[in-house]
Amino acid sequence: MLIPRSGIMLGLLLAWHVPAHAESSTRERLLEARVRFLEQRLQRLEARLDGSIAAAPHHHVVASTKPSGRRSVDESAQALGQVSAPARIAREVPVSAPPAPSLGVGKVADAPQETFVFRTNSVTLRPWRFEADTDFGYLRGNGFLQTDRAATNTTTLRVGILDWLELNAAIPSFITSRTRGVGPFRTRTSQVEGLGDVLIQANARIHEQTADLPGAVLSLGALLPTGTAPYDFTRYQPDPNAVGYNPNPTNLNTAYLSRGAWGIVTHLEFYKTVDPVIVFFGVGANYLFPQTASGHSVQAGVIYDYNLGLSLALSDKSTLGFQVEGNYQGRLSVDGRTVPQSEIEPAVARVSLIQRIFEETWVEPSLAAGLTNNAPGFALDVGFRHRF
Repeated sequence: MLIPRSGIMLGLLLAWHVPAHAESSTRERLLEARVRFLEQRLQRLEARLDGSIAAAPHHHVVASTKPSGRRSVDESAQALGQVSAPARIAREVPVSAPPAPSLGVGKVADAPQETFVFRTNSVTLRPWRFEADTDFGYLRGNGFLQTDRAATNTTTLRVGILDWLELNAAIPSFITSRTRGVGPFRTRTSQVEGLGDVLIQANARIHEQTADLPGAVLSLGALLPTGTAPYDFTRYQPDPNAVGYNPNPTNLNTAYLSRGAWGIVTHLEFYKTVDPVIVFFGVGANYLFPQTASGHSVQAGVIYDYNLGLSLALSDKSTLGFQVEGNYQGRLSVDGRTVPQSEIEPAVARVSLIQRIFEETWVEPSLAAGLTNNAPGFALDVGFRHRF
């Protein structure tokens, strides 16, 4: 059967036009899928910049259905097996909200209770937050033919001024007794009680901790002479050739708790958080101004103090702390004479537990053991802390 030449030409034109039209339609659908993906990604980015990532479409790219009965763009692309890599990633990987910024010690919000272990030289309150704590302690020490005991209480008030600045005032009080053996089955007990030296101090964070460097807090304070002077000149005799030579009038039991002199207190504390542990150490120097006691001019030596330790978060309510704290005090001078062998070096090792019992209330028991002869052999403390 013969086909007219005009029929052959019409068939060739249809064979050429149909593939070209199909290819054009496919390209159009792919471009529309790409544009739609970019529009949705821009919407997610704008939502994150506006701080409303939760309201943006963030789980996957939703395929939309176009009118006139056409398949969705996403379904058309899948049917062609040509879904782009970004579109696959957008469907498979959910977009999560950005993590909340981490808080440094004392910055933006109140610091965690792990910092309470080195509380005296840290910044833990945000501006215009208040804190009050009171600490009850019992000390005991044994010497040659004598036993020393003391009951202590220290009440401290704190207030945050700036994110990096905090003020505090500590008011100590004590009752001490010293029991001496004066003969067979005979003892003599002397007792001293009163206020200790009130300390007013400012703690300033001078460096925020980073991934590589520790944070640093500088403390400056004034010591007020509200305490009892620890000197007894009843048997004072500075002449080594005289009978009853006794050049040191210091009552070491009282001196551990009170100096009765004006003073300047300085301290530099370093800390580094290695979650869930905070490691800390610090050094300081305290200068006591000359004072007069029983008609004698007394100049105490410069006191160099130190502390180091760590605090471990056992849970969101419990923290375990360990630290070694102590000081070295130079020789005493009385009426211009340096008292030989009058330097002292008390040091203790302390284990403490910080337990949150209410939202803004903590109880803090601790147990310390003396490491030198000048320190109490045993110390037990229980503190209560509340924030306002």
